[in-house]
Amino acid sequence: MIDSWTSNILFSSYYNTCSPPSCTYEYISRNDLFFAISTILGIFGGLSLGLKLLILIILRFIENTINNNSFNGFITMIKRLFDCNTEQRIINRLHFVFLLLILWLVFIFFAFKPKSVTVQIIKPSLSNYKDFLKDHSYSLQCPCSQVSIPYETFLNIEPHFHDLCSSQFILDEWIHYIYGEGHLSYRFSSDDYRYSAPGQFLSLSSLCKLSQEKVNHTLSQFLKSYFINAQLLSENILIEKIEIILNRLQSTASNSFLNNFNLVREIIGSNMIMSGWITNWEYVPESTFSDGLLVHTAPVSYGECNCGLSFKCTQSSGGMMSGCYPLESILQTKLYCFYDQNCIDSNGNFTRLNISTLKKSQFDLNSTVQLILNNLMIEEYKSDLSYENYFNQCRPLSCSYSYIKTHDVTETVISLISLYGGLVIITHCLAIIFVKIYQHKKNQINPEALQQNI
Repeated sequence: MIDSWTSNILFSSYYNTCSPPSCTYEYISRNDLFFAISTILGIFGGLSLGLKLLILIILRFIENTINNNSFNGFITMIKRLFDCNTEQRIINRLHFVFLLLILWLVFIFFAFKPKSVTVQIIKPSLSNYKDFLKDHSYSLQCPCSQVSIPYETFLNIEPHFHDLCSSQFILDEWIHYIYGEGHLSYRFSSDDYRYSAPGQFLSLSSLCKLSQEKVNHTLSQFLKSYFINAQLLSENILIEKIEIILNRLQSTASNSFLNNFNLVREIIGSNMIMSGWITNWEYVPESTFSDGLLVHTAPVSYGECNCGLSFKCTQSSGGMMSGCYPLESILQTKLYCFYDQNCIDSNGNFTRLNISTLKKSQFDLNSTVQLILNNLMIEEYKSDLSYENYFNQCRPLSCSYSYIKTHDVTETVISLISLYGGLVIITHCLAIIFVKIYQHKKNQINPEALQQNI
């Protein structure tokens, strides 16, 4: 009787609940004109000074080689490089040492400094994505262009029910066979399972149908829902997530079914409603009237359990179970009788279940029907996941990955060239300062030595 729904969304409350520890964003930028010009000028200055010195050294070497015309001239020139007999030569040599030392330190710093590099791939294909995933699985990120993807577009689920639900023991032919000529109350006692066997197998048939309807409806609703994820997941992670979701779905569906089922059981049992098979209450005559017979009802006992006190009373009977209600009897029945020909049908008109299927079953011979029902009569879910369809539905417009880059010799050399011009001036000034300080210390007069000389 609702006319309309009114919603009030508070984004501030949602944001406070989310409380993101950090946010990131990306943008594409280029170096500005000032940076480009200053870099070019720096490289030009460094190259000009470097080439100038290199050309001077080469010309000096050629000149000395021509004049001396021997290898000894080259050796003499090398020795003169380390000859420091004048102040200017000391400054030049010290300048050269400082320059080499600083260039080496700068080279070590830039060449071995780790640098994070981000690579972006536009509209990657599935094969490209798998190749990148092998080498950059920890940093590869591919935002999906479609965040919500219907499960049915990439996932198919087939439930495999227990063999009981596909056996002949839930068919009308079997139920008519065990019913026989009827009049079961005259042919068998109430503690004989054959007394209520048709009711038990009718209950088993209903349980299978209800379970199948519940499972099929749940899966149909699930496949029409959406898988929501902002990032493209790898195939292994996607399979793990789907398995977790299916396990949770199976648990939720089982709990929902069992809650309703147990509620009906409790209502019937607590109200002590008489079974149509006269298995929980029986008629006991009291006296006769002229118009008929006066009777009352009395609870039936199974072993030491009284149906007047508990509606779940059962006892073993020929490998099966008999009890207050056919439903309770079949729920407490163990599977081994269904796999034993003499137990289920000694005449051989109906064949037992194939015992070889137990090797692949999660249930054993001692499992009860109740235990199977708790799992909605399902052995397993067989899922068929198409990762290619998932990738096509996600449709990442771009992927990016990051890696740490070291030993970038090219950038280091460019940086050294751009810094070279300034370093030449700085180291030259440092050399002059050091030489001047040294000369000042050397020429400083010692008063104590002067007094001793006097």
